[in-house]
Amino acid sequence: MSLWDDLKKKAYDANPELAAKAAQALDKARDLAVEAGQKAAPILKQASDKATVYAQEKTPILKAQALKAIDDAKLRRAQLQEQAKRDKAARAEMIRTMYDITLAPDDVNFIEEPFNHFERQLGFFVFNGEVLDSQKRNQTHLDAYHSHRTTGGTMWQGTGSTGSSSSSMQVSTHNVQEHEFWVRLENGKESCFQLNNTQVRIRPGQHVSLLFVHNAGNQNGTLVALYNHNAGENFTVLTPAQINQAFDLYTQAPGFFNQREVNDTRTRLLQALDLRIGQLVRYMAVHGDRRNGQVIEAEQD
Repeated sequence: MSLWDDLKKKAYDANPELAAKAAQALDKARDLAVEAGQKAAPILKQASDKATVYAQEKTPILKAQALKAIDDAKLRRAQLQEQAKRDKAARAEMIRTMYDITLAPDDVNFIEEPFNHFERQLGFFVFNGEVLDSQKRNQTHLDAYHSHRTTGGTMWQGTGSTGSSSSSMQVSTHNVQEHEFWVRLENGKESCFQLNNTQVRIRPGQHVSLLFVHNAGNQNGTLVALYNHNAGENFTVLTPAQINQAFDLYTQAPGFFNQREVNDTRTRLLQALDLRIGQLVRYMAVHGDRRNGQVIEAEQD
């Protein structure tokens, strides 16, 4: 017998009537608690349902407000661009605010924020899903190089030297590790993705978000980053410099007189791209985890 049971027995033996009343009071308190819980359950459910309905009604309003703010920023940027053609101060203001954003990465509509570089504009979208299969394999590529060399000769009155020729063949090999993985997207479709990035680590059953970038007006995107929600890791697929080259945002070569201007412009662009990708990674980490049933309305089908 435990010490507690021994004490209860002694208390009952000392005053059975008081112990019985205490037991009755405890049972009554237990019954009241159960009854209160039963009465509160419908009220709590009703409050939860009201909160859900309110959120569903409020979400389109908030999204419309967020998109209007982005459209207003676009209009302001277009006005600055037009004015910058005539006004040096307006051009300086346009350059200063060119990469500004209207929404924060924690906002569910942040994915709608375009990336602007002068007259060029990039858009983004995110796919979320569950990894079904992930395989890495080595591919061997052969490179062949052939050279042919001919030397001239001289002849004079039947004497001299004749020309000669020689050929050489060089063959080199290099290995490329390809990563192929299948993801079941939120609409139920199963899609296959291929990478040449050996650093990406995912396995079946994990939930991932895939970030794509595309030119404005063209919905065909290029994979930029992958976020593994189970591991809490982000993997870069394209660096800012690679994005710049792939989309030809600013590839001007510096000359003798404009070297500083060109280098400064390129540096600002790459820094802004790096910052935006980091913000989008934050967006994926906050809104892309489908294990808790979240839905991103701004995401493309």
